[in-house]
Amino acid sequence: MPGRPRRYVEGALVSGFAAHVVDRLLATYLPGYLRAMRPEQRAAVEETRVAIARAADAYLTSDISAGVSDETPGGEISASSAAEEWITTAEAAVLLGMTPRRAQQLAAGGLGIKRGRSWLLARSAVLAYRKERRSA
Repeated sequence: MPGRPRRYVEGALVSGFAAHVVDRLLATYLPGYLRAMRPEQRAAVEETRVAIARAADAYLTSDISAGVSDETPGGEISASSAAEEWITTAEAAVLLGMTPRRAQQLAAGGLGIKRGRSWLLARSAVLAYRKERRSA
């Protein structure tokens, strides 16, 4: 639009769970697109992909912090379980590479707790389950 100043955005910041989701999407869909790009385009996209992968790794290997996830209201977690970081079945599904319904089944099977109509899973339990699955 005329008269509006242009804003230059060199890159976008992504971290935490969002970085993990974007990293998984790029791992799934990016290879096909890279083959069609010119070498200089491919290099720029690959550089961005590597940065996002580093952010995703930081999220996956970060210490479990006290509190709850951004999607879980604090009042839903009891005081005795406040030291755990609780995640939704959707977040667990992405971390485990499965459907949210399967993550809900795992929660009901003992990996989670039900709060209202929603299931929550301890992030540490989900990461341990993922590690066990990968080593099997």
